[in-house]
Amino acid sequence: MRVPRIFIFDIIDSNDEYILDRDQSHYLKNVLRLKTSMKVRLFNGSGYEYLGIINKISKNSVNVAVLSKEKKHNESPLKVNLIIAISRASKFDYLIQKLTELGVSSITPIQSERSEIKIRSKDQSKKIEHWEKIAISACQQCDRDGPPKIHWIGNFSSTVTTRSENAKFMLEPSAKYTLSAITKEPKEICILSGPEGGFSPKERLLADEHGFKPLSLGPRILRTETAPIVALSIAQSKWGDCK
Repeated sequence: MRVPRIFIFDIIDSNDEYILDRDQSHYLKNVLRLKTSMKVRLFNGSGYEYLGIINKISKNSVNVAVLSKEKKHNESPLKVNLIIAISRASKFDYLIQKLTELGVSSITPIQSERSEIKIRSKDQSKKIEHWEKIAISACQQCDRDGPPKIHWIGNFSSTVTTRSENAKFMLEPSAKYTLSAITKEPKEICILSGPEGGFSPKERLLADEHGFKPLSLGPRILRTETAPIVALSIAQSKWGDCK
């Protein structure tokens, strides 16, 4: 059986004892059915992974004795920051999961003129927390060092006008430019992906004025939940760790 990985927010070291929170404990006890003396791996995005053994199980918690730590680096040399127009809940949840598995560095959800869903300010915190849990779960499964950063939901204008990456692209089905045409190898890129109806002419003009080059992913029209995954996959295979 593969030793389960659990993401934690705290800094720990060898010989420490760590008490998992209620959700983590429930997952180990009731989903994976782990017992005392069984091993788990803990990680916190610090570049280390900690091997531990369960030494106590109680009603709402699981205690893990940390046995050793190991240096770990499983992140892509290419930083990919994605700006994505919010879509319906199940589609966006799927996107968060798959983009995490593929090594995205950060995700910035935005509300554009043609976004299917509008999220009220008072609901933002709950949404971000939900997406972070999906990213952490995917991170545990795919062996990443830590989850991507998920930023607060922004509006189109304030988001595209403040990006500092040198290589910025806007996914546009009618564009003639493709990633394969780029000869200079970037270290960090930003990809802007629109809603089902595409960005409005005003939004496309603003993105163009701030350095976002229109980018095609091929002759077929991809769904909103497919395009960012394809773009990230191509970028990782060209410049990242999927060569």
